[in-house]
Amino acid sequence: MNLARLISDKFSGNENIIIGGSGNISSDEGLNSVLLAITSEKIFSNYRGKNPLDGSHLCYRTYLLGSQVVLYSLNDKKILKAFPSTTKKTFIDGDDKEACKNSTVSLNLHKARFADILWGSDFAKIGVGSDFTSNYNSANLETSGMLQEQMEKILTLKNIFAKGNQPIGVRQVSVSEYANNQLTGKGDFSPHQDYISNNGLNLKELKEWLGAEFSKWLTQDLKISIVPFYEGEGLTLNIGTTFSNSAEALNLKKPELSYGFDYVLRGFRKVDVGETQTQKGSVWSVYSGIKFGVVLGEEPEDIKTLATIPFTQSTAEQYNKTDIINDWDNFDETTQVGIREISQNLIKQNKNWMKESSEISSKEFRNFAKTILSKVGYEK
Repeated sequence: MNLARLISDKFSGNENIIIGGSGNISSDEGLNSVLLAITSEKIFSNYRGKNPLDGSHLCYRTYLLGSQVVLYSLNDKKILKAFPSTTKKTFIDGDDKEACKNSTVSLNLHKARFADILWGSDFAKIGVGSDFTSNYNSANLETSGMLQEQMEKILTLKNIFAKGNQPIGVRQVSVSEYANNQLTGKGDFSPHQDYISNNGLNLKELKEWLGAEFSKWLTQDLKISIVPFYEGEGLTLNIGTTFSNSAEALNLKKPELSYGFDYVLRGFRKVDVGETQTQKGSVWSVYSGIKFGVVLGEEPEDIKTLATIPFTQSTAEQYNKTDIINDWDNFDETTQVGIREISQNLIKQNKNWMKESSEISSKEFRNFAKTILSKVGYEK
């Protein structure tokens, strides 16, 4: 599975596209470069008991893969534009509780499952052999895969050497103490299986996932590049993982934002809404909000707020009582739906969503949306 060869072949006709950070060529016009990086690779194994229908063990293994297309300045290593993508894919294995660990799965199977996310394929379900990498070639790339999605972003990246306007991005992501307690199992739910470690809640990963989702939808709907949220100074990459042969580290700095979006996660709630002898209905709600304003500095309070929009997103599902339901999977999905909806409603307000989810009046929402669109230079 030679990602370097596949990607270099894809862009061999464009000398302005550089994959990796070693031996970059640049243009006198702007001294900018672009790379495609894998920024996150995580596996979560979670035992969920036995299937009530046949008694088989249910070991859920979730694979999380994050990548970014990053346009950056070669001179000062500042990020100019970034396009994040994060995908989760869950596989159900038959391992018992003792064997439901990451280490009990062969390394080749782990690799194949991550490759399936990149390629948009399902080869790993068939099984893996010593030559499994032969499945992953340019002919088998699917449009639903992360790799094709990100390569298309590179191909359509306009003004690659232009300096452009001051960057706009996701400035802060915050998690309330109430939500933190819920995520760590101190509330009504068990700990979140994807973000809990022996040291407690992994806030960095959670925030960067939320920030990536938020910037992805804002970029798509506002038709401008929204710099994603970075915890700390910026993005540090081992160039060996960005499809080149170098082992050096590339430290990319967060840009100085002109305008910024903040996202706050406030809490979660589940309500059962109906029950029969065999079925049950539930509603999962996520309380969150966004803020937009002029960025004055690096600290959380360094913003001149121009718009504040709190909202509650809910999703409902009816399921069999024998089904294995994971509340956090539903909350994660609801969070993603809410981020997508708030972004789309900035452009065109949906009356039903405004009535059910927005916590401010329609007039206030329209005024805030108008302010945001004006400041970011949105054009239909």
